Amino acid sequence: MKVYFGASVSLDRSMLPVYQEVVANLKKLGHTVMSENVIDPTMPVGGGLTPKELFVREAKLIEQAEVMVAEVTLPSWGTAFLMEHALSHGKKVLALFYKDASTPLPYMIEGHPDLYVAHYSKGNVRTVLKKNLEDFASMDRRKGKLIVIDGTDGSGKGTQTELLLKYLEQHKVKNKYIDFPRYYTSFHGQMVGRYLAGEFGNKESASPYLSSLFYAMDRLTARDEIVDWLEEGNTVVANRYTTSSMAFQTARIEKKKREEFLKWLYEMEYKEHKLPKEDVVIFLYVPVEISQKLIEQKAKREYAKGKKKDEYEADVEYQKEVLRLYLELAKKYKHWEVIRCVDSKGKLLPVTKVHQKIMKALKRHGVV
Repeated sequence: MKVYFGASVSLDRSMLPVYQEVVANLKKLGHTVMSENVIDPTMPVGGGLTPKELFVREAKLIEQAEVMVAEVTLPSWGTAFLMEHALSHGKKVLALFYKDASTPLPYMIEGHPDLYVAHYSKGNVRTVLKKNLEDFASMDRRKGKLIVIDGTDGSGKGTQTELLLKYLEQHKVKNKYIDFPRYYTSFHGQMVGRYLAGEFGNKESASPYLSSLFYAMDRLTARDEIVDWLEEGNTVVANRYTTSSMAFQTARIEKKKREEFLKWLYEMEYKEHKLPKEDVVIFLYVPVEISQKLIEQKAKREYAKGKKKDEYEADVEYQKEVLRLYLELAKKYKHWEVIRCVDSKGKLLPVTKVHQKIMKALKRHGVV
């Protein structure tokens, strides 16, 4: 890959040996570094160019590169600008922060939703670069689309997923299906079932951070499979995804700490675990009073020890809070679509009508 390497060099060159190590490892991994002047100790600041000439040169290099690797341990307005320039041109940016640094990672970098941030040392820089750049390459190879069908318990996700898969088959669209949590086919999915059955504490005592790990690990062990499907050009339909934890687990956090939890969850699943990001999320809106009745119609489930509802499904107030959170998330993320499954009088719509609304939404997003 063509890599633009950026770092602070104008005021402080104390980390020059570290920069040289990063560039050396990029080249060992087979990448082309387009800005080796950054690690040249004899090169004067600006390379003898006027500020305007320097700006034009570096901007062009960014646009020609496939990705940017930015060393952000030392503050640099120039590096920050180039990172934003790269992002604005659709380039992926890996921000490296040295573990032995005496200063903390800047908030504006840590909180940036589009940056991939990695802490590293001289000893593991090659591994960090390899892991992240291979993930970037995988994103570029992605030909398929990832559709998530989500909603509160009893909202009809399974039914609508079946109708969508049937549509894809009829229109000869390559497709794959995955259902989370994988209660019976995944080691971590089985742990989710045990958690929902109350084996590790009740809703009040079990930490949302710890319980989220069961769900996240279940998805992580399916990651490579999903990535392969997407690279093959499949339309992948997922019944639940990270989006479910964003609502169900966050609802168990006190309100003033929810933003912090959501940030942690997002970074763990999408940035650390490198789970493929969904192209569109279809959220099925069904009032809790109706969804509770629908759950009653389900068969008894093994993971819930023969009961129709686990502890979380049976808690109506909790389900209402989950629903509120889903709606908030749908406002926050542009690729989320709320599909109202009830009419103006609150009566449940026919499944075929809901399916039609889903198809219109998917076509708006260009995924079918």
